[in-house]
Amino acid sequence: MKKLRMYLDEDQASALLLGTWGRWGVRDRQMLVFLLKTGLKIREFVQLNVGDVFTGKRVRKSLAVRISEKQASRRVPLSREAREAVAVILEFNHRQGFSLDAGRPLIVSRQRNRGDGSYRITARQVQRILKTLREEAALGFKTTPQTLRHTYAQAMLREGADLKRIQVLLGHRSIKTTRFLYGELAQPTS
Repeated sequence: MKKLRMYLDEDQASALLLGTWGRWGVRDRQMLVFLLKTGLKIREFVQLNVGDVFTGKRVRKSLAVRISEKQASRRVPLSREAREAVAVILEFNHRQGFSLDAGRPLIVSRQRNRGDGSYRITARQVQRILKTLREEAALGFKTTPQTLRHTYAQAMLREGADLKRIQVLLGHRSIKTTRFLYGELAQPTS
């Protein structure tokens, strides 16, 4: 029996975004928009550097995500909304005094990481931000970065993408994984 997957509908996603406030709320809101519009895994997201999404003059139209050491990277298209989120994040970083050099983290934290001394946001910090926003939005179910990934996949299916396209965008090794997660939502092909 398949597990019930939790997705955010448009109202729930809007409620989550409305919970962001304050100086760092700008970063949090754009971070959530970016995740909702790209479907990246949290590990992939926190490892993004400025140079992955910004040429130095403009925001890139796609992003190369390395799947693993043994596999080649996959291309993730950046929608208009995702590119706008990146532009706001870059402006935020600049206003906070962070460098926009290609090797610097795209998403910065308020404090230095104990491990490497950088200001790169951690997966745990993203999870905590999302938990706080979920509680403020009074969503009645656990909302994680994986929930945002499922929401992205569901949106792609509603726009007519087939399971093979979803597999490639999400970086699933096997179509079986994609079929298990989203097969019931997919449009039957005639």
